[in-house]
Amino acid sequence: RLWAVLRTRCDTCLCAGRPRSDCRVRSQQTSVEVGGCVSAPLNLTSCEGGCRSSSSYSAAANAMTYQCECCREDATSRRQVELTCADGSTVLHTYIHVEACRCSRQDCAGATTRAQRRRRR
Repeated sequence: RLWAVLRTRCDTCLCAGRPRSDCRVRSQQTSVEVGGCVSAPLNLTSCEGGCRSSSSYSAAANAMTYQCECCREDATSRRQVELTCADGSTVLHTYIHVEACRCSRQDCAGATTRAQRRRRR
């Protein structure tokens, strides 16, 4: 199997031979802290899982070409949470809640890599 060793804005690319994706919403109970003020524990969501990627040689370009898909948010909403500060005051904080995730095409870092020629002696 050819493993695509690619770095994109997210690190969720998998081997091209794997199933299409297991991209899904992940929920984790945690607190939000901003400027020394903290919320009660709440469910924060994110996207998690792998998506298809590939790396192949193009004779026409004499370079490697890459195709990547990364697990990203597809639908989000803005929510508010109350934060309590050390002095007892409270402040509202708006955060992004992930509603749905999907595999999305991404530009891979170094979209092409030129093949190095070797001189024969």
